[in-house]
Amino acid sequence: MSVIHQFRSHLLLLWENYKNTLKGGNPTLHGLPFLLTILLWSGCKNVDKISEQSIFRYNEDAGIQVLDPAFTRSQAEIWTVSQLFNNLTELDSSLLPVPSLARRWTIADSGKTYTFYLRRDVRFHPHRLWKNEQERLLRASDVVFSLRRLVDSNTASPGAWVFHDKVNTASNWISAPNDSTVLLRLKEANPQMLSLLAMNFCMVVPERLMKRGLNLKSEPVGSGPFRFAFWEPEVRMVFLKHEDYWEVDRAGERLPYLKAVNIDLIRNKQTAFMKFVSGDYDFFNGIEGSFKDELLTRDGRLAPQYRGKFRLLNSPFLNTEYLGFYLDSSQPAHPLQLPALRKALSYGIDREALVRFLRNGVGDPGIHGFVPPVLLNQKVQGFNYQPARAAALLAEAGFPGGTGLEELELNTTADYADMALFIQQSWSRIGVRCRIAVHPGGQLRQLRNKGAIRLFRGSWIADYPDAESYLACFTKANFSPSGPNYTHYADVAFDAGYNKLNNSPDSMRKQLMASMDQRITDRAPFIVLYYDRSIRLLGKNIEGLDNNAMNQLNLKTVRKRTIP
Repeated sequence: MSVIHQFRSHLLLLWENYKNTLKGGNPTLHGLPFLLTILLWSGCKNVDKISEQSIFRYNEDAGIQVLDPAFTRSQAEIWTVSQLFNNLTELDSSLLPVPSLARRWTIADSGKTYTFYLRRDVRFHPHRLWKNEQERLLRASDVVFSLRRLVDSNTASPGAWVFHDKVNTASNWISAPNDSTVLLRLKEANPQMLSLLAMNFCMVVPERLMKRGLNLKSEPVGSGPFRFAFWEPEVRMVFLKHEDYWEVDRAGERLPYLKAVNIDLIRNKQTAFMKFVSGDYDFFNGIEGSFKDELLTRDGRLAPQYRGKFRLLNSPFLNTEYLGFYLDSSQPAHPLQLPALRKALSYGIDREALVRFLRNGVGDPGIHGFVPPVLLNQKVQGFNYQPARAAALLAEAGFPGGTGLEELELNTTADYADMALFIQQSWSRIGVRCRIAVHPGGQLRQLRNKGAIRLFRGSWIADYPDAESYLACFTKANFSPSGPNYTHYADVAFDAGYNKLNNSPDSMRKQLMASMDQRITDRAPFIVLYYDRSIRLLGKNIEGLDNNAMNQLNLKTVRKRTIP
């Protein structure tokens, strides 16, 4: 279906909104010029060809709730705001921080003081609240405002942890000596600060518009390659090319190449997949049990019937899929608090079979630690499939052959029900009974965060490309519900090692992180299932869309060429 036909049905509603909210902030108002332009194109002979060459289309099945970068947490939301906003730094294909809004920087005072020198050609997106064009220019005060807003308790951003314990918020920890310079002062050196500043939480927003009442959650204004045009919740979202975007390619051509991005919000992934196969979408992400066998061979390659029809990108992804045990010692005693039982359950799962048959080879068996091995300089010894050893550990825990052990409950979501069934059957072979409880994603997170469930499936995607992002999940300071330590694993020695990370030389730091990962792996507050990989399908005419281990979506360099 063409973009024209997709949007034509909304024109009358938008026209009424336009007349009634001309001076208001209705987010649908901004879609009207785009829709009118498309409808005017409908009188042109080559309208479908023009739209196909200039509009990038994909579906997001996970749902989008907010477009304010300070509140975006899911991959779906991070992908959308990354088209609209910029950071001081960004990550390159090797996950190294490189300049973005900051053209360069210096680090002084033994790693505690950063001076960022900003670009002077950056303009925020057009908006009715700007008083003149000069106001649209990025200023250092915008950066100061954005990062101060992040840590402000009144903002209540889930990303406030980025600067937690790293800066003295009671002092002048960030300032702007002039319009193009930003000073950032840390309490202690932090080797990951440049990578942290590339996170979605640290995206820069326009101070002047925010103080005039701009609501970023539904009407985002940034300096990114695309600008917000239209959002109909649960239906679709449209971005337009930011004509004043500051980046150019090596030949000097201004980015982005695309004129628009259309994001459908169809929740059914199989429906979205069929629309991709039929040519309605230019890009498809991820796999699902309902069509993975049709799409992929057992070793993760594109199935023969699709070869030549579109391209497959199979890349490492910094995401650990695991089972977590809730271990709060203040709760009534439970068998899962016994390390021997947790280890028995870990040895009882054949991870290689899980990845081969349930994931069609997409992933690496989780036989090491919680940290993906690519982030460490040495491999951690984890758990592989050893049913005999599992049986011995069951007996050691006091449950020979599973005798006397109450039925366990494995909590998961519908998307991972097949995996839960695989695990249930695996444990039954060593005498452990397990029932499966399936919850909606939001409900599962609430139960997990409150410590209301003992055993749950989870995943941890790196916030930034460093092992520290994974180790933080097991410090006492990060106990849920305010932090990511959902297991409530408590270990004084582990916390002491974590607190040494930022003050250790790089070589010692990597060795320390490996030893810390080994320590928590040996104590088994989790069962690592596999280290993920990202699957991307692209139309044959799509150029310039790559991937990295953070699974970022960068559309500013994408082109759509005409296939004869």
